[in-house]
Amino acid sequence: MRVVLSILAKVAGIIAACLLTGPAWQNGFFATAVFIVSMAVFCVVSLITTQRELLRHAQRQEPSVVQSADREALLNRALLDHAPVPLLFQKTDGTLHAANRAARRLFETEGRLIAPSSALLAIIEADRSVSAHAVIRLTSPNGSSSRVYAVSVGQGGGVGGIVAYLALMDVEARMNTAEAQALRELLQVLSHEIMNSLTPIVSLSATAGELFSDVPTRETTLMIGEALATIRRRADGLDRFVRGYRDLARLPTPDLQPVDLGELLRETARLFDARWAGRVTLEVSLPPKRIVVRLDRGQMEQVLLNLLNNGAEAALGYPSPRVKLGGAWIDEAVRITVQDNGKGIDPTQRERIFEPFVSLKVNGNGIGLSLARQIVRSHGGTLALENETASGPWTTLFCIRL
Repeated sequence: MRVVLSILAKVAGIIAACLLTGPAWQNGFFATAVFIVSMAVFCVVSLITTQRELLRHAQRQEPSVVQSADREALLNRALLDHAPVPLLFQKTDGTLHAANRAARRLFETEGRLIAPSSALLAIIEADRSVSAHAVIRLTSPNGSSSRVYAVSVGQGGGVGGIVAYLALMDVEARMNTAEAQALRELLQVLSHEIMNSLTPIVSLSATAGELFSDVPTRETTLMIGEALATIRRRADGLDRFVRGYRDLARLPTPDLQPVDLGELLRETARLFDARWAGRVTLEVSLPPKRIVVRLDRGQMEQVLLNLLNNGAEAALGYPSPRVKLGGAWIDEAVRITVQDNGKGIDPTQRERIFEPFVSLKVNGNGIGLSLARQIVRSHGGTLALENETASGPWTTLFCIRL
């Protein structure tokens, strides 16, 4: 406001000088006329100086407003470029673009991906209604190398013309380490189980060969028979072990279909009674209302029968052996439980019972629970041994959540 008044005063001074200079000069007041002209010149110079200051101030203020937005854009770009994870985005026309330096270096492009991997596009198109996650192998554009990446896809919703965001995390080294560790553990298990069977087979075969070289007697004949019987049992055990491992390694992808949970439990109970009726009592707790769940009926029956058979075997040596099968909708999930009143599981073994080839039974091969958990996981669910059992005589509780 003060600046405006100053400008108005200076303009008024200039106007007054213009009006008074002529009459003063004509009337002989030369000194006064010169003074008035000097004041007018001073007002003009001062006005020009003030205007220049105002323009300079405006020029200093205006870039700061623009610079703020530019600074934010530059900061976002710098953050994206320094992110070690390659980032991509898909536009509404279906094209994929590199969003940061890591992605431009990976796909050797400055913007649009010319020939994106079909596996990458398949992940985006798999299901646009939810976020997608997958592991794929990508080959460099020049074909010189390939790496395994975990891909996470988020939906853009069309904001800014972007329909999907992709983040690629290099997991090649991590997977190689995990595979090497898994291979070492597998070889240890295989060597342990195979040697446990082959050592007595080799020893008994040599003994039988020595007995055959001697003159046969009743005693040697009995010893040969016992040796051959033992060899047969160990060979059968090794065969069961190899078959179990094959079943575990070749588990097919589940064929998910709508299944009535109550009907699944009733059918499983009928299959259980066909084997255990009269020896182990089965209690079935059906859901109070109809529940339909998508699953592979054959595979899930296999899981439930495996758990029920384990429970029956655990309870068989105790008074009034009983097992219980139940199903319900709890906490926005299907919950299926299998309980028994056997001895229970030693707390020190609780973490090992799902490991392949680990069995607490005398003649077990350690495949059943591991296979059951793998089937449940392939359905997107979990199988766990609960720490707490329900009220009543039950000592063991397995819970499936889908």
